[in-house]
Amino acid sequence: MNHPELFFIPAMMLADYFLTVWGAILSEKKYQQHFKIENYELNPLWQKSIAQKKWFNPKHLAIVALVIGICFIWSDGWTGSDPLSDGLFGFLAVFFASVIGTHLANILTFSFLIRNPESISGEVKMSQPLLLCISQFRVLGFFYILIVLAIFSPTPFIIGGLCSQIVFLSVKLVWLAKARAAERKKI
Repeated sequence: MNHPELFFIPAMMLADYFLTVWGAILSEKKYQQHFKIENYELNPLWQKSIAQKKWFNPKHLAIVALVIGICFIWSDGWTGSDPLSDGLFGFLAVFFASVIGTHLANILTFSFLIRNPESISGEVKMSQPLLLCISQFRVLGFFYILIVLAIFSPTPFIIGGLCSQIVFLSVKLVWLAKARAAERKKI
């Protein structure tokens, strides 16, 4: 096994899912009393299982198992300096790091509100398109940091990470278009 760091990817995939469930549970304790939202999970693929607070999702676990198998093959084939592998690893590592960072920020926010219920009052109804826009704005902040890093340290890992956020923003644009279309159908 040439690159055991690759197994950080499936570990982050599991952390992503479990932190999402934990965040969804915490958000209901105080946050969602004030912020009315349609779906906690933004990815339509996982909305149902996250809404049901399923800690174990067979479909997700199957994908993680597949990625573990791919990591074994990739680790054996990645020898020496390989800019493509470095870039792909950067893409995946930075993608999941950005997602996990968002989960941690949400969990800390929800925990603060649970401990300090007097710090919030009122009620705001937030549409799914608004949640997706807010999520995109958060990605843009991280995207800017990666642009600066790519300018001053243009390694394949950093370029791959930057590309992950371009793809992430693009996927969220697709979700946003679908959410807006669904909102129009409701009217």
